Amino acid sequence: MPQPARYLLQLRLTDPQRRRIKSIAAKQGLTLQQAVVEAFDTWAEKLRAGNPAGAPASKPNRSAAPISEPGPEPASWAWLKWALHLDWAKCPEVELLGDGVNRVWVLQATDAPLTEVLRTVAEGEALPEVAEIFGLEMSQLAKVVEFAAAATNPTR
Repeated sequence: MPQPARYLLQLRLTDPQRRRIKSIAAKQGLTLQQAVVEAFDTWAEKLRAGNPAGAPASKPNRSAAPISEPGPEPASWAWLKWALHLDWAKCPEVELLGDGVNRVWVLQATDAPLTEVLRTVAEGEALPEVAEIFGLEMSQLAKVVEFAAAATNPTR
């Protein structure tokens, strides 16, 4: 039986976007390639169903004035190192998920890994962009960053 033709598809993703997709794929037991193919299949199904955007009806307004962003000033790797060692059980905006072997902190009711979210913040990405990348509510992200900032800076 002949093999189907294969074509190269290149995407330009930021590191946080790539890490998020890879994280989601790993949680589903998929390779990055399998996850991308499934995403395109899902998108195609939405297009056939009459939802051309394939996205929720409300879209963030990129032209709006910047939102005040709490957090480390400036965002740094030292802050990230300290933030990752906090007692995250005290933060109501995160939860610990595990499968009996592996455990990972994620933002409550999402699949966004806390380490990836904090790394993206430490890299200097604006909070509205981080929220969009990981599909988070801005208020939830702000609370998590504020928790980390307050716990890593006892003078706050």
